[in-house]
Amino acid sequence: MNEQQKNEQQRPVFTEDVIDLRAYFKVLHKWRWVIALGTFLAVLTSGILSFFILQPVYEAKTLLMVAQAGDDRQRAVEQGGLEGVVGTLARMPVMTMQTYLGQIQSEALMGRVIEKLDLDRALYEPRHLLGMVEAGVIKDANLIEVRVRHTDPVLARDIANAMNAEYLSMLSDKNEEQMARSVDFLERQRDEALARLDEAQEKLKGLEAQPRSVAVLDSEFSQKSEDLARYKSRLNVAVIEQRQAGAGVARMQEELNATPQTVSVERTTDQGVVTAREPNPVYAALSERLSERKAAQAEKEAEMEALAQLIAGLEGETGALSAELTVKRAALDRLRDEVNRLEATANLLAEKVTETQIARSIDLGRTSVVVVSPANTPTAPVKPNKKLNMMLALVLGVMVFVGLAFVLEHLDYTIKTPEDVERHLELPVLGVVPKMDARSARRGAY
Repeated sequence: MNEQQKNEQQRPVFTEDVIDLRAYFKVLHKWRWVIALGTFLAVLTSGILSFFILQPVYEAKTLLMVAQAGDDRQRAVEQGGLEGVVGTLARMPVMTMQTYLGQIQSEALMGRVIEKLDLDRALYEPRHLLGMVEAGVIKDANLIEVRVRHTDPVLARDIANAMNAEYLSMLSDKNEEQMARSVDFLERQRDEALARLDEAQEKLKGLEAQPRSVAVLDSEFSQKSEDLARYKSRLNVAVIEQRQAGAGVARMQEELNATPQTVSVERTTDQGVVTAREPNPVYAALSERLSERKAAQAEKEAEMEALAQLIAGLEGETGALSAELTVKRAALDRLRDEVNRLEATANLLAEKVTETQIARSIDLGRTSVVVVSPANTPTAPVKPNKKLNMMLALVLGVMVFVGLAFVLEHLDYTIKTPEDVERHLELPVLGVVPKMDARSARRGAY
């Protein structure tokens, strides 16, 4: 067996099923009365339910226009910091269209409607009333459409109009309630800020009134700094003068060393001219001047030593004053910053309290939402849709009973026609024995 023959043997064999539409039409024709009767009963049942059993439902519509609607981008640009936080409390709520829609579809609003219309609470609960209401936002518009469905057209209209009135009232009440809480919170924060401001101001006054306050220490430090600078200047002058005196003493000492202490003097006496040695007056004068210069030099040295001691003492005092002044000045600056911050906070809170009180007096319901179209009494029901229900029953009846016909045909194994013999037994029909009764037998005899 070659490779081609092996491939031909392994190749799958497909069989063809031939659908004979005539067989299906024969089944439909065979069970036509079942299909027709079943479909008729389905349509009849739908008509009875639509016309006599189901209560008609009426729909009342109303339209609201939102004048102030925010979006998520508006929330993203809110100011940060303390002013942003306080501003959020003082600002009227910015609501999106979905927020308005959620409030309309709330059980709280339904409860207010039930109370306003004095409905029987045994029959109408907020949850049940909410099931009668449909609300939606009209695309690309600040409009909300509210639909109320009820078997009583007048009650449907009243519920829709009561929803409008109660929703506006609820918006105003909620705004006033929120603003009242904000005012109370801001006033308490302002009082706390003022109390802390008074405490900080008292501490600041106490610090400024201390005997060794920053002002006193600053003045003392300035005075001692000036003294220190003056003594340092005097010390520099004394050093220069001492050096000058030292140079003069050295020069005079050299002159004195070069000058003889005695000189020879010739005197005429009775014995003639006599030569004698006498003290040199120049030496004596130089010696006296040298002594004066040394005394002056010693005074300068003493002055320099005294100035150095004063400068050392002043430097120690100014260092201690500087350290004390730095600590107290830092505490003073900290207290002043705290006072300035608390003053700004108290002023901001007072301003926001005023703004919140103004916002509290605004009727938010009637300024942000307008009833564009109140509800009217519906004249025609919206449910049930009799034509649609009967058409659906017709279509579904045909589909169901056609399927039932094929099921019954599949379960039927009885032989009634020559075709049943060929189909079930797969044998050819050689002849047919006609059904004969007495009347047909007589007619055949003649």
